[in-house]
Amino acid sequence: MAFSRSDLVLVNSTYEKRVFNEDFPRCHRIFLVPLGVDIDEAKHVKHDPVEPKRILYVGALKPYKNVDKVLEGFARLTKEESEEYRLVIVGQGSEHDYLVKLAHKLGIAPLIEWKKGLSREQLLNEYAKTSVFITLSSLESFSLVTYEALAVEVPVVVLNFGTLSDLVGAGLAEGVDTLDAKEIAGALLRASKKKYAKLNSFLGWNDYSNIIFDVYRKLLDNP
Repeated sequence: MAFSRSDLVLVNSTYEKRVFNEDFPRCHRIFLVPLGVDIDEAKHVKHDPVEPKRILYVGALKPYKNVDKVLEGFARLTKEESEEYRLVIVGQGSEHDYLVKLAHKLGIAPLIEWKKGLSREQLLNEYAKTSVFITLSSLESFSLVTYEALAVEVPVVVLNFGTLSDLVGAGLAEGVDTLDAKEIAGALLRASKKKYAKLNSFLGWNDYSNIIFDVYRKLLDNP
């Protein structure tokens, strides 16, 4: 019903467009506009990882984000490697208490920093200091924080499924095919020791806004 009454459907990733095309093959009004990233802001952030190496997660603490698997993979990494690591988790949500208990159960609680309510400057500082950014959510349509990390030239680890699998295929991220702790630990280790190709296809916020305005103008001109 919604599609039959819509003049245009805006999607923000190639993956989302594929999903819409598969689920609604009769809809021919799907238009892709990837979300923008503040390119000018990223240029002023110097990526200078600190020691011990920091692994960063930014996002909601909810089941679909698979943060528990991040903890399990991190625990496996710290037990198998002699090098020291820290895990920084920025976010809040319904799973916070469960995840804190899980960290204690896994024996990694002293190695984790839990943060929330960061200012923009504080968040950018976290990107600058980190060695690897990780997100294992399978339900993202774009994942702005992942692209922000890439804009600051932070290596990233993602689930090789859905929208972020395009980054793995392009050689821009380390991917995991399962949520197995050993595979996640291996991806974190590889990412911490490897430089990835720089993503040059960012769409700045000004460009993004101009495209959206053009779309609206065309709709208004052709009622």
